[in-house]
Amino acid sequence: MPGEQLPLDRFIDVVWGAQPPKSASANLYSYVTVLRRALHGRLNRLRSGYVLHVKPGELDVQVFTDLLVEARSEAAAGHVADSLGAYDRALKLWRGEPLADIKGPPPWIPYIQKLIDTRLDALEERAALYVHNGQQNEAVAELRGLIAEHPLRESLWRQLMTALASAGQRAEAIDTYGRLRSTLADELGIEPSEESQQVHRKLLGAPTARSRHTDVRTAELKRRCTDMEAMVRAAAATLPVSAMSMTTPGQTDADIPAPDNPGAWLEDNVDDILALVRQAATAGLASSAWRLSAAMLPFLDFRMRLEDWRRCVRIALVAARKCGDTEGEATMLRSLGQWHIYHDHFEAAEECFNVARVLTRALGNERETALAVYGLGAVARFTGRTPEAASLFRDSANALHSIGDAYGESYARWALAGAFIELGNIDGAEEQLNTALKSARSVGDRHREGHVLERFAAVYRARGNDSEAISCLEDALEIFTELGDVPCTTGVKEALAV
Repeated sequence: MPGEQLPLDRFIDVVWGAQPPKSASANLYSYVTVLRRALHGRLNRLRSGYVLHVKPGELDVQVFTDLLVEARSEAAAGHVADSLGAYDRALKLWRGEPLADIKGPPPWIPYIQKLIDTRLDALEERAALYVHNGQQNEAVAELRGLIAEHPLRESLWRQLMTALASAGQRAEAIDTYGRLRSTLADELGIEPSEESQQVHRKLLGAPTARSRHTDVRTAELKRRCTDMEAMVRAAAATLPVSAMSMTTPGQTDADIPAPDNPGAWLEDNVDDILALVRQAATAGLASSAWRLSAAMLPFLDFRMRLEDWRRCVRIALVAARKCGDTEGEATMLRSLGQWHIYHDHFEAAEECFNVARVLTRALGNERETALAVYGLGAVARFTGRTPEAASLFRDSANALHSIGDAYGESYARWALAGAFIELGNIDGAEEQLNTALKSARSVGDRHREGHVLERFAAVYRARGNDSEAISCLEDALEIFTELGDVPCTTGVKEALAV
């Protein structure tokens, strides 16, 4: 914002992201010196940052915001023509997506997304005024273009249905609801929201008033989601946790015991649980949707139900964004990043993890930030950037250690050891594996213990000690067999056969 001090570390984050060079501060000083000359004294240095001085009317964003205030005020006063004029002047300031020419996902992405959403709100408000002013054709043309760009934004579809009905095209308005329903079903597997159903019922001539019973049903749905989430967490806490899920076992409600044969219970109920996620999202219960989705991910990961994983996360992500639930958005983005890694969509995965890192840092959630950094490390390693991966894994491990998360730390140390092996740093790999093994055993994480032992075998083989390598693999095989992890068991057997 104009006149607001920006700390030095934020400058560094903008320029270099998660992995700034050691010379970042010195380089930044050089860059800012050039920038200050170009801005003719507008950029001033304070003790811990910089302030940019902007005169009234010089910043497009501020002008846009002021014009929106004017437009809404005129509309509230019934001055439709004046309001439309203010909306037009505000929206003409837009010349494409803000900062679209800057590569990479910088820390201002949440702010940019909020600004884009504000523009969409303004466009919807102007379309409503078009209808009120008898300019249905303008409204319909604009809304159709916006829907093509944002097909999952239900409010645009509702506006279009209303505009078509006002233009006397009731049949097409009803057909528009059908296309909305098909879009949501195909993309997310959910029904249109209650608001959209109300518009549809009105078009059909059916009663539209929201009854007290609807509120009761919503409250009951929220309670069902809360109870189911507790049951799922209790069941999932008994499962092996994969390196990619990065979920902390044991985080359950002490009053909710795990069901008998938790894995079978989850298998039997998975479709009903995913349907509950869809129902919660449709009802606008974003928190219930993403929390239940997050609780299910360890099971979906372990059973490799990847299509269910994708659909579940996307449903919850859309619901979280719609409700402005930043915590839910960040959690689902990190989960979606993991899904992209499984499908070798590394560019998409990196973007998901980067945005999740930015959001969780803004929320002050150190654990989620560390896990997003871990995800960035995984992308770097899978794309051949092993030194960068090692640095990111180290940052993640140190952060998880500082908050006492032994589960997460053991994952990150194990991953760091793998990067060290690729770099030929066998001593460093052994040191990290010793720490990872200690962490895994301290919390009883048998699955991670098996993975660490399997990686120890690579260290011993690099040193030519095949007997120790075989011993580690046999211990890992025993653990994976005990846990019923077929893919890991198969992998260790193949390593023993080499």
